[in-house]
Parts: sequence; structure tokens; C-alpha cells
Amino acid sequence: MVKPREVYKKMAEFIEQGIILSSEGKTATVKITPKGPCPESHQGCPVKALLKNREFTTKAENPINAQPGQKVIVEIETPHFYKGLMLVFVLPLVLLFVGYMAGALVARLIDRQEELFGYMFAAGGFSSSFFLMAKSGKNCGPNYKITKPVNNTLPKGGGGV
Repeated sequence: MVKPREVYKKMAEFIEQGIILSSEGKTATVKITPKGPCPESHQGCPVKALLKNREFTTKAENPINAQPGQKVIVEIETPHFYKGLMLVFVLPLVLLFVGYMAGALVARLIDRQEELFGYMFAAGGFSSSFFLMAKSGKNCGPNYKITKPVNNTLPKGGGGV
């Protein structure tokens, strides 16, 4: 039987090749071009299909001290994937509902039209969800980590791209 933690771990990892553009201490700038479909554990995953052959540059943890020009294996972990999904899909609906209920309650207390206040507060709740997403969404991004070099790919002369 597969444990839920194992499924989560498999769903949250991608492995790609990249080229080191620059290296500073324990971090490096890596150019990655996603290739091919997801592995077997990602059946039906739309993420890599969208990214296929679209090159991007990112900062990555560099525990192996890879040098500029070197081809490396980059592990892309998304430990906060489900938190991000909740943030994008559930939070706006919850704040929409809570806003409507709060507006209706306020309208009752001040003896005004409940439906109008409900809609106004619902719009405010829904709008505030975008502010909250922008503030906390930065914590939901992937982590990039260089795990090993691809053969001996350091260019002659010691580096630089």
C-alpha cells in the first residue's frame, strides 16, 4: 500500500537539466529548459506540458559548488503546492461567502437592505483575497536545488558563459 506522504513527495518533485550561468557561494543562477513529459508518478500532470521547451532562469541552492558553464541536474521541489492550491481556489470562495454573511448581518443591525450590503461586503471579501494571495503567495513557490553534475561538463578555461 502506498503511503500518502510518498504520493505527496512524488507529486511534488521534478528533475531537470540546467546550465550554470553564475555561482555565488551556496547559490547559483541556472538556465533550465524543461524537456519531455512528467515521469510515471505524474500521470496526467499538465505542468510540464505547459513549460515544455520554454527556457527560464532561476536561483538554485548549490551544495555541490557547480561552476558557470557546467551542466547540472536540478531538483525542483514544490513543498507548498497544496497550500498554493488552497490559497488560489478556496480562499476567494471562503472570503466571498464570509463577506456576504457579514454584510447581511451589518445591514440587519443598522436596519438597511440585507442583499445590497451582502453583495458589497462579498465583493470586498473577494477583492481582499487577491491582496492576501499576493502577500502570502511568495511562500508557495518551488525550491530549486542542484543535485549533481551531468558528466564533466566544465568548459575549458574554467568557466564563464
